[in-house]
Amino acid sequence: MTNLIVKPESVKKLRNLYPWLYADEVAEIDGLTEAGDVVQVKDTRGEFIASAFFSPTSHITARILTYDASEKINRAFFEKRFEMALARRTNAIRDTNAVRLVHGEADQLPGLVIDRYADTLVVQFRNAGVEVLRKEITQALKKTFSAQGAFERSDTQARVEEGLEPRVGLLYGDVPQEILVHEDEIEFLVNPQAGQKTGFYLDQRDNRRLLRTIVGQGSRVLDVFSYTGGFSLHAAKAGAHALAVDKDQEALQQLEANARRNAVSERVGARWGDSEQVLAGLVAEKRTFSHIVLDPPTLAKHKNEVPNAKQLFTRLTAKALQLLEPNGILFLSTCAYHITVNDLIEVTRIAASNDARRARVITVTYQPADHPWVLQIPESLYLKTIVLCVE
Repeated sequence: MTNLIVKPESVKKLRNLYPWLYADEVAEIDGLTEAGDVVQVKDTRGEFIASAFFSPTSHITARILTYDASEKINRAFFEKRFEMALARRTNAIRDTNAVRLVHGEADQLPGLVIDRYADTLVVQFRNAGVEVLRKEITQALKKTFSAQGAFERSDTQARVEEGLEPRVGLLYGDVPQEILVHEDEIEFLVNPQAGQKTGFYLDQRDNRRLLRTIVGQGSRVLDVFSYTGGFSLHAAKAGAHALAVDKDQEALQQLEANARRNAVSERVGARWGDSEQVLAGLVAEKRTFSHIVLDPPTLAKHKNEVPNAKQLFTRLTAKALQLLEPNGILFLSTCAYHITVNDLIEVTRIAASNDARRARVITVTYQPADHPWVLQIPESLYLKTIVLCVE
């Protein structure tokens, strides 16, 4: 097996369970290896640190799989990891059949994401290592997670960085075009074959439930970047009137179908278009709302994109505050690792100063338990939301 020799200054972080080794931290590659091979990571004295996936084209050269030198990376390895991931979620998820089963490095399975929608699995192979071992992984899936079928959505930017082509299609079994899932008593039709991400935004589950607990009968909710209307439907079920905004016409059509299915179509409206322009239009119409959710897509995939992302956040938040009635509630979310809670606070402070409005932080939330984040892996914490009351 090929050895990857680590520079002395980078050994400590690996021994402290950080899962990535970057290209400039490699002192030597001892042996011939190809993308996706399993290599042994060692210090300059030759002492074993970990086994890892090798990637020559990515800025992350090695992704740690195990710190046990005797552990072989085979079907049994993935079965064991899947069982561990399932055990973590046994008592953590309630009242839903739509759950993330495997969350990459946070479940010690770098490059692998598995979501369950009812009896269907949706799988992403994001790096060369899991791509090479897809047969063993698929066999382990069949044994560990009972499902009628699995669909592959390996169409992420991460694969491009690994030099891999996108792959989308049936992995095994039978997968319907649409899958009916539930979150509490609310039903959603999900299309894992063509929808955003793997078909639904599972990671906003806790925030949707939180919104539902604080809206009242007759509240007016603005759901910006709504996708298929998760926040809107929860609000409508609580008696609120919701307006969903998104530029994805198919998503809004699905939202309307979901609203009819849940008998709340009279309380859910939709407006198609660029969110910043729609917000400006609502301001011109002198509309007001008691609750506003701003949940944009990832605006900063790289650190150098943060300044522009914060400027857009500030403009969106400023317009939202013009629409928010006195003592209204604002949910402001980011799914970008590089944008911090402090960035969100700064954005809101700047936007609120334009109208001289006092904003009180009610709470700060993070991703739910089926999207675990690990203290030794800062990158595993990506979803942050501040909830504010604006006087």
